[in-house]
Amino acid sequence: MDKFTLCVDVTTPFAVERKMRMQRALEGLDLVRGAADAVLVLDNNRLLQYAPNLPLEEAFSIMDQLIAEIIKGIVETITVPSLINLDFADVRSIMRGGGVTMMLYGESDKGPEEVVHEAMSHPLLDVDIVGATGALIHVTGGSYMTLEQANQVVELMTAELAPDAQVIVGARQDPAFEDTIKVMSIITGVAGDRLSGRSMAADVLGDALNIARRGARDEDGLHGFDA
Repeated sequence: MDKFTLCVDVTTPFAVERKMRMQRALEGLDLVRGAADAVLVLDNNRLLQYAPNLPLEEAFSIMDQLIAEIIKGIVETITVPSLINLDFADVRSIMRGGGVTMMLYGESDKGPEEVVHEAMSHPLLDVDIVGATGALIHVTGGSYMTLEQANQVVELMTAELAPDAQVIVGARQDPAFEDTIKVMSIITGVAGDRLSGRSMAADVLGDALNIARRGARDEDGLHGFDA
């Protein structure tokens, strides 16, 4: 069977756990990268930075919810009918041999630039995509989302990728979105040693920290990261 493997449940240790544990984590990451086509790295230190006062269980549930949202986003890009459809072959072609991978998610009713800002400013995800070699981008908007708006989202999302990066795009209109535009992107071929400490914009922090609370109210437990 032709298949690929994506590992999304990889978290790096807290800084207080000392250099030796981080070294072991990075060694483990190298082993996982050798066995999987694509690896998404999540950094526990971001929880400490942005949710220091939440109860321990609730703080860790934020990362769990993020992982669930990532998986849900990948599945929906393949299974939900779109104007420009993506299929399993598209996901596989981007991820196969993609190495360290990033998942970006953003939505806003304030236009393409704000949508991309939200995606690039997620407080729990490393978003240094400079020189990345592949991207699968799916844009969803309401009935009146224009071709120009969808194209602008894609242009902004790919501006810092490698010049020869492979980019696959999908798009869907959903009346329920009204004026809101959402982008979900899988970025592959990211520099593996770049577990960056880049500071994130705080304007999306409040929503991210409410993931667990919203998830508890939702019967499916899979609410998105609202803008």
